[in-house]
Amino acid sequence: MGQLNVYVPDDLEEKIKKEAQREGKSVSSFVLEAVKNKIEPKRWSKEFLATFGSVSDDFPDDIKDLPPQERDFSAL
Repeated sequence: MGQLNVYVPDDLEEKIKKEAQREGKSVSSFVLEAVKNKIEPKRWSKEFLATFGSVSDDFPDDIKDLPPQERDFSAL
């Protein structure tokens, strides 16, 4: 597995540490998951589908099924 050194502002470092601790993960695991979800989005969560997937019968099963112009990864 490769290793990267990433520099972030102090305030972002504190937020990352707090969120990782809240989720019971190491900082490395937390950052890895966040980056992986950004680059390789997972399928829609059950909670998301329960709320938004019931709106339309033609809702895509996977975020990758959306045309690129309709993908919004900013929230990931």
